[in-house]
Amino acid sequence: MQKTLLLILCLSSLVNCKKTNSDISNNLKISKVDSLEFEEYNSDSEVVYEIKGENIFLRDGPGKNYKKLVNIKATDILGETHYMQVDYTCTVSIDEEKNGWAKISVLDPSHLSATHHGWIPLKSIIKDTSQIPAVNLAKLNYDIISITENNISKNYNIYLNINNLSKDEISSFIKQFREKNCSTCTISIFDTKSIKDLMEVYPLSKSEYLNFADHFVAWSTFDAPKMVSFYPFQDSKYREYGGKNFKEQKID
Repeated sequence: MQKTLLLILCLSSLVNCKKTNSDISNNLKISKVDSLEFEEYNSDSEVVYEIKGENIFLRDGPGKNYKKLVNIKATDILGETHYMQVDYTCTVSIDEEKNGWAKISVLDPSHLSATHHGWIPLKSIIKDTSQIPAVNLAKLNYDIISITENNISKNYNIYLNINNLSKDEISSFIKQFREKNCSTCTISIFDTKSIKDLMEVYPLSKSEYLNFADHFVAWSTFDAPKMVSFYPFQDSKYREYGGKNFKEQKID
């Protein structure tokens, strides 16, 4: 099961800071970017910003009417069109601001810094701490289902009542839980305790896989603590097994 999750994240890293996402709209305008020249900057004086939200497409101009930038490498490897995106796991610099949009350059993860430059809504950039979603652990309904440990890390399987929680708030919960309970650990979030018996089952049958995938809300590994993958088992195998209850887009 862990091998499957690691493969998902490896493929996801090709697309943006965290995850894959393709747009199959027939009316979508496409702008391919193989190589771009940008002015050199002084990293010592550069201001670093974090991103609020996810699935934020980079465009070739300041507005939604401008074309989305194609991720050439991911498109070539995965065999379908993928677009450059940023999310809350990225840090960026701002090169220019115009009409409520910002031209940004990705700083971290570093493997995207050479290619991921484009325009995103200015509201997606965190310029002060008041924009960071905060959650109070004491007021949330959560429970540790189980704790396992191997030679690499400690693993927490956690039930969390996700009703009325956004992706940013779930990510904030994971961050605060990790700060309070473990410096190096992998955290898995589930929306029910009923799948506890499936956690150590491998391989999962089709029905077990679908059930597990529908309740496996989020996953953050010890070696990429800023990265949160939502519904990681609702993947190609989920489709192959007949899964239809895709939940990620239902979370704000």
